[in-house]
Amino acid sequence: MYREGKSKPSRSRVSFSHSTKPNLSLSLSLSLCAKMSDYLPRETLINILTRLPAKTLLRFRCICKSWLSLLSSPDFTSAHLQTAAAKSPLLLLHGYFLTGLTPRYKELYYLRSDDADFTSLLDLHCPFNTRAANFFRVVGSCNGVICLSDDLLGYTYTVILWNPAIRRYLTLPMPNICFDDYGPYMFSLGFGFDPKTNDHKVVRIVYLEGSGRVRGWVVPPKVEVYALSTGVWKTIKGSKIGYHMVEVFWSSAFANGGVHWMAYSGGKSTGYCNVVLVFDMGSEVFREVKLPEKLVGASPLDLAVTGYKDTISIFQYDKRGPYCCKGFTVWVMKEYGVEESWSKLFTGSLNGGVSTVLGFRKSGEVVVEKWDGTLVSCQPGKIKKMRIRGGKESFYLGTYAESLILLDEGKCVQTEDNGSSDEVASAGNASVVCSLEKNSLRHHLFAATALNPYAGFMNGFE
Repeated sequence: MYREGKSKPSRSRVSFSHSTKPNLSLSLSLSLCAKMSDYLPRETLINILTRLPAKTLLRFRCICKSWLSLLSSPDFTSAHLQTAAAKSPLLLLHGYFLTGLTPRYKELYYLRSDDADFTSLLDLHCPFNTRAANFFRVVGSCNGVICLSDDLLGYTYTVILWNPAIRRYLTLPMPNICFDDYGPYMFSLGFGFDPKTNDHKVVRIVYLEGSGRVRGWVVPPKVEVYALSTGVWKTIKGSKIGYHMVEVFWSSAFANGGVHWMAYSGGKSTGYCNVVLVFDMGSEVFREVKLPEKLVGASPLDLAVTGYKDTISIFQYDKRGPYCCKGFTVWVMKEYGVEESWSKLFTGSLNGGVSTVLGFRKSGEVVVEKWDGTLVSCQPGKIKKMRIRGGKESFYLGTYAESLILLDEGKCVQTEDNGSSDEVASAGNASVVCSLEKNSLRHHLFAATALNPYAGFMNGFE
């Protein structure tokens, strides 16, 4: 391009406007890259390419066959992921928020830097619709892949693995255990990675409803695992799990090669016995992690497990339920697997009440959702507002790093109008919000009733 009043460049020079010659300019750039790679050692070339964004690497696959083979190889995918993970960690924030001049709730996924201001970097725009008039539950985020489940209302079987960096996704097949064949059930999901086989897996724990004299959900549950490498659900036989999980409020945390859930046995009349139930992604075997003595007999409704650096943490609520919870306590297992290393990190309380404790930042601060749907960042003796407000109990917080996973297995994301990739085909509007808020209360009551089946205060609730 040239400025007015200046002479035009001679024809011997190449000068393109990006808006008028984009394809030719890109072709020349790719051709130049291919030529340069002929003079670079393979190790140097890989070192350069692993530092590039995933979206850029998708374009580089068309340079030549050797680059296509390199960028599609599992070894390069692993090397690229390690380089991305070594950078400053990003936080994935999910929730539904009021947007637009005409207020409406929309499901959004944000990438934010874990700095002092929690700076927003990118809106990932979830392009999927739930079958129910609701929003997705985020099961977990691992190696740049987000696992979503459409399970908050009714018996639905939609589980999606989504890599937003390369805009590819995979919808898992129908699981083996479903309502049509087994009747009513309650289930929990977990998502993680098997480092021994470089395979991502989803584990599904299903509690069938008892009949006759057997009330509630039956133990042991049925267990099935989906492996990305095989593409099918496999039933895990011989799993003798003698514990229940908190209905509706279940959450999982992936750490040290295993998925962790809060689990319990007993009841309010006989006393609870709580543990952390772990499913090892490599051996596909369950094990238990004992809790601090003060948490073993607590109400399981008041406990939640999350990841903390290379280990796990427990959030203990002050009487969580349909009524306002005033505070929480944070427990950390300082050395993973060593029961004696459990330590109380701090206790916090908030004016206006606590809804959900979401997770940790790299500074050690805890992100908490208040009862009114606003987020704050807490540490001992200090509470900082984050200027974020969304739908109550809609938030998820986890770490995120770009990757090329699902490049071969996944499908390209398509929007409803086949337009720009930035268009959103997401469920959610103001008319749905009342239903969501009402179901939030219903979930609290349902979970409390399940833990104390003789309470009976669900009768007549509509």
